[in-house]
Amino acid sequence: MSVYMITYFLSDTHGHGHDHDEECGCGGEHSHDHESCGCGHDHGHSHESANSGANIIGKIKSLGGWAQFLPEGFFVKTNSLSAEDIFTEINSVANGGDIIFVTKIDSKTSACANPAVLDWLSQE
Repeated sequence: MSVYMITYFLSDTHGHGHDHDEECGCGGEHSHDHESCGCGHDHGHSHESANSGANIIGKIKSLGGWAQFLPEGFFVKTNSLSAEDIFTEINSVANGGDIIFVTKIDSKTSACANPAVLDWLSQE
């Protein structure tokens, strides 16, 4: 089983060449969701513009066992996908200007202040 770290940045443009804060007329809903994971930290908010943030998260969660370790960062466990495969899948629902980074990781070459993260990474 391989583990991949996926991080992403949602651009302020929606692939239409305008800023998120402008009235764009594209028909998409541009909302701000404030969610808490219960850890006591303020994770800010995400800009889930049409066909981007929510779709990226949904796509990541569909790829295998997953854990969200940052507001815009996930780990995914898979038996069959490569980093390139994962990137292609996520990029298919991203907007132009969104940045996606996928890299293979493991518990032996990673460090974290929370030992539970390393434990999860090492589980098959």
